[in-house]
Amino acid sequence: MKILLIKMSSMGDLFHTFPALTDLKAHYPDVEIDWLVEESFAEIAAWHPAVRRVVPVNLRQWVKQKRRQDLQAFKAWRRELQQEHYDVALDAQGLLKSAVITRLADAKVRHGYDRDSAREAIASWFYHTKHHVDTDQHAVLRTRKLFAATFGYTLSEPFRFGIQEHFTGGSADSKQLIFIPGSSWHTKLWSVEAWEELTALATDQGYQVEIIWGSEAERQMADRIAASQPQAWRSAERQSITRVAEKLVSAAGVVGMDTGFSHLSGALETPTVALYGPTSPAKVGLIGEHTVNMTLNPALPCMPCHKRQCRLLPPNSIDTPPCLKEINAAQVWQALQEKMS
Repeated sequence: MKILLIKMSSMGDLFHTFPALTDLKAHYPDVEIDWLVEESFAEIAAWHPAVRRVVPVNLRQWVKQKRRQDLQAFKAWRRELQQEHYDVALDAQGLLKSAVITRLADAKVRHGYDRDSAREAIASWFYHTKHHVDTDQHAVLRTRKLFAATFGYTLSEPFRFGIQEHFTGGSADSKQLIFIPGSSWHTKLWSVEAWEELTALATDQGYQVEIIWGSEAERQMADRIAASQPQAWRSAERQSITRVAEKLVSAAGVVGMDTGFSHLSGALETPTVALYGPTSPAKVGLIGEHTVNMTLNPALPCMPCHKRQCRLLPPNSIDTPPCLKEINAAQVWQALQEKMS
């Protein structure tokens, strides 16, 4: 059986799909799976051993630019896509854009979520077979259930992400920790002072700490944190996601914010603590016994607000919001130690 999986983005959504691929390959060892994904995430999709071929697409660029050459590039890409015939095309994203792409594929049958389960109800119009999957559950379980309904098998526990073995070339370091202080929202950031305190707690116990950064603002934050302790540092250059993954899989433990690299650490089954403030981990948080989604307890009445600006702070403030500020370093360190043990 030849399958085309459509799950184009984002980074965290791709990680949430890995357990379903592990399930499918366990039930059908001879299945051939091609994964259609945004080009910027192609290397991530290729990590899973069940994936035969990655089909990259530049849909974001084509839609954003809308130039003549972009239309020509899309038509050429569509012709190449349709040269391959699939028994099943499965849209695991449930958006209009992913449903349209599913419709373009040369597939005997197209599967996806029904209108009550898809993130955009109109997407269900494009499928031959539609599956109802309760939306009030974690994204990992939702995707696993969609796969199980599509291919006719019963889920079993525990599940595995299935990508850890891709990065087992290096040796584990029992005294190496990774901290990931950055995030795309100001409201998702913990204070530098809190990170400095956490770093001190770790290095006092004999650990070394590497601080991961991706943007200029994150590099400056990493510099401030690293300057507080001689056993803490950051890389001189921005690292590829594959290189970060290699470091995460060999670390003794990881602490991060609600960001893609924290989800990656969880998918690599490294003991990981992720801090949540304005967002909720209920449906898209880290999952597995090796992870902790830490939130303020008791929660503030406004949590989760899912806002880029905290209404409890002055307009345009970049200060740490109360939902994260009141989580202290000692609590985080204790949670990490429990998972590492």
